[in-house]
Amino acid sequence: MKKLGFLASLLISALALYFSFSNLNLSEVLSWMRKMNPWDLVAGSLIFILSFLLRGLRWKLILKRSEKLSLNLATANMFIGQFGNNILPWRMGDVWRTIMLRKLARIPLITGGVGLAVERLYDGIVIVAMGLVASSYYAVHSRMLHTLYTLVGILVGVFILLLLFLRIFGHREGRFIQNLARGASSLKNPGDFLLLLSFTFFIWSVESASFYYFFHSAGFSLKPAQILLIVAILNLVLLLPAAPASLGTFEYAVVFASRLLSIPKSAALPIALVIHFLRFVSINLVAILFMLVLGLSLKMEIKEVEKEAEKVEEEVL
Repeated sequence: MKKLGFLASLLISALALYFSFSNLNLSEVLSWMRKMNPWDLVAGSLIFILSFLLRGLRWKLILKRSEKLSLNLATANMFIGQFGNNILPWRMGDVWRTIMLRKLARIPLITGGVGLAVERLYDGIVIVAMGLVASSYYAVHSRMLHTLYTLVGILVGVFILLLLFLRIFGHREGRFIQNLARGASSLKNPGDFLLLLSFTFFIWSVESASFYYFFHSAGFSLKPAQILLIVAILNLVLLLPAAPASLGTFEYAVVFASRLLSIPKSAALPIALVIHFLRFVSINLVAILFMLVLGLSLKMEIKEVEKEAEKVEEEVL
C-alpha cells in the first residue's frame, strides 16, 4: 500500500511536469533564463529565507508553553523539517520535526503533532483569504472558488473542534490530555490567536514579496493582487501528493497561475524552475548548517524518521 501510494505521487509529479513542459521550445526556455536579473534572484532568495526565520519565531510562539524550546531550536526545526520534505516522500519532514522536538526539547510527539496542525490552520486561513481577495480582482475558474469555499468550511470546522476540545478537556488531568492541549494552547486565548494570525499574515506577505522579485527578474512587475493569486494557487496545488520537494506540481502551479495573468508559458516555466531551484537550495543549505551546529547526523535522523513513520502506519492499519 505504501509503495503504491508513493508510485501514485510520482505519477502525479510526472503528469504535472509533462503538462508544464508540453508545447514549449527548450531554446526559448533557456533564453528566458539567461535574461533573468541575478540581483533580483538574490533578493527573492534572501526574502524567502527571511520568511522562514519568521516562521521559526511563530513556531516558538505556538509552542510557548514548552520552556526548553529556544528560538534558535524552533528556527532550526523549521528549516530541517522543510529540508526533510525536500528529500523524503509523503512530507515526512513534518514527522522529522516532531521527533527532533522530542529529542532536543523534550516535547512529546503529540504536542508537536498538534502544534503542526495549529500551524497549518493559521497558514490555511491566510492562504484561503489571499485566494478570495485575489479572486475578487481576477476572473478565476468556478472550481477554484468552490475549492476555496470548501477549505473555508473545513478550516472553520477544525477551529471549532479544537476550541471545543480545549474548553472541555483543557483543564482535565492526565499527561496525554495535557500534552495535547499544550500543542493547541495558542487557540484558547483570543489575544494569542489574533497575534499569531496577524503574524501569519505578515509572514505570507514577506514570502509573497519574494515572488515579486523572482518575477521582476524576468521583466514582469506584478501587482499585489497578482502575487496573491500566484501564491494562493501554488499552495492549493501543493496540497496534492507528489514527489519530494513537490517536483512537478510546483512548476505546474506557477505556470497555471501565470497564464491567468497573461504571462506566456515560455516565460512562466523558466521562472517557475528558477524559483523552485533557489528555494530548494537555500532551504537545504541553511538546514544542513543547522544540522552541523546541532551535531545531527543525516543518516541517523532519516532512519529514526522512517522508524517512527512505520510505527504510526502499523498503529493506524
